[in-house]
Amino acid sequence: MNIIGRFAKNLVDSIADTGEKFLKNRRLRGNSVQMLLELCDDLISHKGFASGIALAREVVNRYGLLTQNDKLKFFKELNKNMGYNLQEIKKVAAKFSNSPTEKTLQELSDHLKSKLQKLFSRMIMAPMGTQLIVSLREDLLGFIPSHSDLQAVDEVLRRLLISWFNPGFLVLKKIDWDTEASILEKIIEYETVHSIANWNDLKSRLAANRKCFAYFHPALEDEPLIFVEVALTKGISRSIQSIINEEADLEKKTDTAIFYSINNCQRGLKKIPLGNFLIKMVVTELAYELPSIKKYSTLSPIPGFATWLRDELKIGGSQYLPENDIELLQLINDSDWYKDSKKRNELKKPLIKACANYLVLSKKNGNPINSVARFHFGNGAQLYRINWMGNTSEYGITKSFGLMVNYLYDPKQIEANHEAYLQKGELALSKSIYSILGS
Repeated sequence: MNIIGRFAKNLVDSIADTGEKFLKNRRLRGNSVQMLLELCDDLISHKGFASGIALAREVVNRYGLLTQNDKLKFFKELNKNMGYNLQEIKKVAAKFSNSPTEKTLQELSDHLKSKLQKLFSRMIMAPMGTQLIVSLREDLLGFIPSHSDLQAVDEVLRRLLISWFNPGFLVLKKIDWDTEASILEKIIEYETVHSIANWNDLKSRLAANRKCFAYFHPALEDEPLIFVEVALTKGISRSIQSIINEEADLEKKTDTAIFYSINNCQRGLKKIPLGNFLIKMVVTELAYELPSIKKYSTLSPIPGFATWLRDELKIGGSQYLPENDIELLQLINDSDWYKDSKKRNELKKPLIKACANYLVLSKKNGNPINSVARFHFGNGAQLYRINWMGNTSEYGITKSFGLMVNYLYDPKQIEANHEAYLQKGELALSKSIYSILGS
């Protein structure tokens, strides 16, 4: 070991020893939640580097030992005692207004950071601290449906995670059969759109004319954050069967990249906009590596469509369903309708029409209610085509009556479409979609 190596090791050992001595002198009282909260207060208030690392590690370790019920109590107490002190902020703001100096500005800035923000920011000093914060938010998201008051805690966490997982910190990696087995195992585990049955199934998805890309964060080592599977095809694919079937013989001459599966791997990173940057990075990567690829499209699921349509049929007089289609659409109540060629043919046109109305016209707060549609419109894609029997699996039939959608990413139009959607709420639609809407 060279001099620098020995110095670094001695420094780390010294910091660890100082931290351990600090913790030994710290006597905690109360139950596990109360002791953890005391440590959190210490972590926020202490300025020593060594004691800070030791405290952060202890907070992380103790949180991991809590039961689900104790975790809920912990979040409740954080929300109660570590939010913004509005009265104090008002006082400091008045002080700055009367005397606007660098000192009073810094004081105001410090008060605009809640104790929660300081706590979470310091917890990442612990080994695996970033992973703990992601896991902690996963726990928190599980409580929010029954405890809406905890949304305030989540908002602090979400803002921090957006900054910590800034695209500038992320690393795009190509996943292939030579990738470490530990990562490949996680690709199998995290695939939720089109499940991977086994290693042979995975190998077929990493074969010639198949691509897979994933984002990684340096603090999470070999944990993929989000990954996308791509099929290189001749033309824009209409069905998932033609892509994920192990025996599918993909064309050797290809001109299109089909993004057919996008998976968020970390539940604690929900609503952190990683996918927006992933698609743009992969398009850039493929355009450089494969100049023969001229079109970029998704083959996307339509989650929520089946539930929406059934709800619209129940209420009667739907503004989204043509009156002369309603009787035919009742055929979906027959669970085996898709196995009957007559019923299938009768339902094709009204189901596609209903789907177009669902994706384009059914909105909440000015945005499409379908989450996948919002994602792709927000990224500058065009709703290109609705595909009949695009997914004939049980999942595809149950969730969207077998329909799938192509969203087209035209590099020349992405920015214009993105701006039109954000600024005016305009949706980029193809001629075929306009035709369906007008029929």
